[in-house]
Amino acid sequence: MQNPKIMAECILKSDAQSQAWYKEQISLLDPLILALGLSQPALRALVNLEVSNVSDLKRLNKETIYNSHGIGPKAYRKLETLF
Repeated sequence: MQNPKIMAECILKSDAQSQAWYKEQISLLDPLILALGLSQPALRALVNLEVSNVSDLKRLNKETIYNSHGIGPKAYRKLETLF
């Protein structure tokens, strides 16, 4: 079974439109989330999970967050402070 966190190819390296879209979506995140100083992959993971504020984060299963591509142990520990 393949690890669900592994991606075959990252389109962000070559797709300027996707890069711009993620940048815009990240800028709309709740300031409490942005203040955590998360990495760009972690912020993109939150966008993919449709998280825009702390209440969105709290509605998710913790395992779903932890297993999301881009959320590593360090990012998860920071996010836990908001649960």
